Amino acid sequence: MYGGFIIGSVIEYVISLIGEWIFNIKWWDYSDMPFNINGRICIWFSIFWGLLAIYLMTHINPKVDRLIDKIPKKILKNTTIILTIFIFLDFLLTCFALKMFYVRLVNNYDLDIKGVDKYIETYNQMYENPKIKKFVDTHFSDEKMLKTFPNIKVTKKDGTIIWICDILKDIQPYYIRIFTPKIR
Repeated sequence: MYGGFIIGSVIEYVISLIGEWIFNIKWWDYSDMPFNINGRICIWFSIFWGLLAIYLMTHINPKVDRLIDKIPKKILKNTTIILTIFIFLDFLLTCFALKMFYVRLVNNYDLDIKGVDKYIETYNQMYENPKIKKFVDTHFSDEKMLKTFPNIKVTKKDGTIIWICDILKDIQPYYIRIFTPKIR
């Protein structure tokens, strides 16, 4: 049982770390919460995710297993392959969308984002293509990106953290903010 809490915390920590390494963003920050590790994980959310996992494993997973057992093996295998390909393509599209979003932020708001130098020229050239620009502006508009990643933050080269919702103030999130973390 404790292994689930530990594995979940490790996954949350690694995902946060990868987000900062690849995109130079923080999807979440627990720095102001007690018992946190580098603001990436904290005991309260680890307990929440652990309890949720226990509930899912004891109540939902048996139903899913029974449903899967009813699916013929050949269909299950093909579905697994298709879903794996879909998830991988979704990941690549999300990476592309975030980078194009950064290019738009850098260009529209004159931001000096940490780590953007390595791809800004390539994505600027892509964004100049009318077909790509139309696709990006239609499917990855500022509103869609902010609603998909409502707590997204970027770090400027000087180390200042900027909440994107503070730049795009006219876009209302789809959720109710229970608390606002303190910004240092």
